[in-house]
Amino acid sequence: MDISVIIPAYNEEGRIGNVLSPLIGLELIKEIIVVNDGSNDNTSEEAKKYPVKVIDIEHNKGKGAAMKEGLIYSSGEWILFLDADLKGLSKEHIVSMIDCIQEKDVDMVIGLFTKGKITTDISHKIAPFLSGQRLVKRTILEKITFNDRIPYGIEIVISNYIKKKGYQIKKVFMPNLSHTPKEIKRGWLKGKKEKLKMYSDILFTLVQLYLIPKWLKRLYKYNL
Repeated sequence: MDISVIIPAYNEEGRIGNVLSPLIGLELIKEIIVVNDGSNDNTSEEAKKYPVKVIDIEHNKGKGAAMKEGLIYSSGEWILFLDADLKGLSKEHIVSMIDCIQEKDVDMVIGLFTKGKITTDISHKIAPFLSGQRLVKRTILEKITFNDRIPYGIEIVISNYIKKKGYQIKKVFMPNLSHTPKEIKRGWLKGKKEKLKMYSDILFTLVQLYLIPKWLKRLYKYNL
């Protein structure tokens, strides 16, 4: 059993190192891949200071496309996806996820925030399928279509596929972990716009999955 870590990153200078540091030296982690999704800051240069593989995408394509790119270049039996803007990530958080796959019949592990920021804690409690922290069998991911047209929402697609196929999901709480708000990363106005785009992508994904009939999906070539 071995694990490839894939971290999609867009303009995460000053934050990506906080995610990479706890991963270094952990048993069972075969490789760490940072997919620099068209950043215009020093995300790539900062990531290259660590013993990781960095894939530079020239233009920003969105989280789903970056995750797919990382999957192509990875080789582990399990894939651990992590967000690049995590605050408070520790080795213990990662180990708690890895320990779950030692159990029988576990196909995906989802990491949920708790005891961190109240906004992210509540969102993970209400909608755990949105969490970007997940450890999934490679054989399952290779059967899922990563739709490049939707920058956000890929976590919903993965969760929906696994639930539909009857695979087993394990949830793990990750205390004192949170995200850096987009308003802080991008500035208030740009951050709000990016957050609104994220929510609209998620809503569009949910509509495609649960409200559009199958015959219409085939007609318009939806791939979810």
